[in-house]
Amino acid sequence: MPSVTLFFLSLAAAALVAVLIRWYFTITSRLVDIPGPPSPSYMIGHLGELERAPMGTKMNVWAKRYGQTYKLRGPFLEPWLILGDPRGASYVLQGKNYVRPESDRLILEIFFGRGLFCAEGEEYRKMRKSLNPAFTFQSIQEVSHVFFDLAYNLKRQWEEILDGQKTAVFDIGPNIHMLSLDAISMTMFMHNLGAGEGTIPKLLHDMTNSPTGDTLTSLLEAFASIFPQLLYLPSPLKTYGNKLRTEFGKIAEEVWSGKEGAGMHAKVLDALAKQEGADVSPISKDEAIAQIIGIMFAGSETTANVIAECLYELSRQRPIQDKLRQEINSFQVQHGHFPRFEHLMTPTVFPYLDAVIRECLRTKAVLREAVEDDIIPLQFPVMGTNQKEIHVKAGQVIQIPIRDGVNADEAIWGSDVADFRPERWIDDSGLPPSVEFIRAQGHVLTFGDGPKACLGRTFAIAEIKIVISVLISHFQLEDEGLLLDFYHLGGNTIKPLIRGREAEGVKLPVRVGPL
Repeated sequence: MPSVTLFFLSLAAAALVAVLIRWYFTITSRLVDIPGPPSPSYMIGHLGELERAPMGTKMNVWAKRYGQTYKLRGPFLEPWLILGDPRGASYVLQGKNYVRPESDRLILEIFFGRGLFCAEGEEYRKMRKSLNPAFTFQSIQEVSHVFFDLAYNLKRQWEEILDGQKTAVFDIGPNIHMLSLDAISMTMFMHNLGAGEGTIPKLLHDMTNSPTGDTLTSLLEAFASIFPQLLYLPSPLKTYGNKLRTEFGKIAEEVWSGKEGAGMHAKVLDALAKQEGADVSPISKDEAIAQIIGIMFAGSETTANVIAECLYELSRQRPIQDKLRQEINSFQVQHGHFPRFEHLMTPTVFPYLDAVIRECLRTKAVLREAVEDDIIPLQFPVMGTNQKEIHVKAGQVIQIPIRDGVNADEAIWGSDVADFRPERWIDDSGLPPSVEFIRAQGHVLTFGDGPKACLGRTFAIAEIKIVISVLISHFQLEDEGLLLDFYHLGGNTIKPLIRGREAEGVKLPVRVGPL
């Protein structure tokens, strides 16, 4: 055997030994004193279990048994720190010592290109600074007429479905997702996706509604956690990413060339164009496309899910629905017109609407990785100890559960945490003191916290409030009596499946009738 071949084989063997030593050290020396459930798999740890289970059946159950801060196992038994402690979560999200794990950043780059959502450090700060002007309160107010137009268009679609019937049961999800996609494309990129014949709506639907937890995907995620570059190999994930970038690239070519549309805006393009004129390096077309793809996905998918789930909750809670409708109707009687953007966005004008939306905002988990060794302070001690801090090593993966963690913890929110009760936000008694440790705006971590808090927070809240207000003012929503479970599906989104009819795919049926 040639000496060169032997050399490379020896090098590969040495690299493998180094990886194995690092792996053994990691699983035997980190988080050894932190409790947690036993791992169901040596290869994928708790990953498959979490992806296949309905929301609300795992992490919040484990938290009751092991405390707010506990340990799970990732691929190849890598210890994950689950940080459902509000003080600890705020410390991690506000600190500069924590970044997205490399495999997460590569997944985002595969989907969106090299944009804001996979950037860190100085690169992230420059990108964020260039995009901030597109998402200010004033900027959103200027485009809010688009939200109202789309909401009234959705109202007409529902009326066409009803076609004179007293009530009808239909899946409210698809039209709401198209509305949200148009809301971001028509205000940020001057492009009407709903009016075109493009494949993006179907592509996003297929990607975000695809099931997770299959063997191939789980194995890819397992190996990619150690060798992130494996994510560049052919896979369903990479296929979706390539298709998404290709289709959005076609749109980016149009909007980047300055094509205009009546009644539409290009807030993101305006912001990027101003950067080109500033005393900084000009933005490349590839970066512009990456920003467009990332913002389009983040600005439509999650917002649509919140709107749909909020309407579903209101259909199950008639007294809350009626109280919200009464608040809106009272404003119209007093002022002689439907509330405008500035009214809906002012909590003192619409306190109950604000409370309903806050109660709806309980969403996905946040993943971080320690850059350096650190000590994380805790509000609640580690179960079975008086320890109110966690020592973490560089490279430690930290997961912050929101929807079924911090936002669903009885020790933080009180005994009625599982109830949909908007009054918790406006009662004279106020929120429990423990909620104050959630330092994010509004005391919910749905939009994150710290320097990487959601760029489009105001945009999302405005869209949600406008759409909900218009629909509730014109329709009565009723519970159809079906039990829905919510699952993590493709693109790390949360979607409903009808219990016992999961094979039918994503559906959110609601009985709707005109007022």
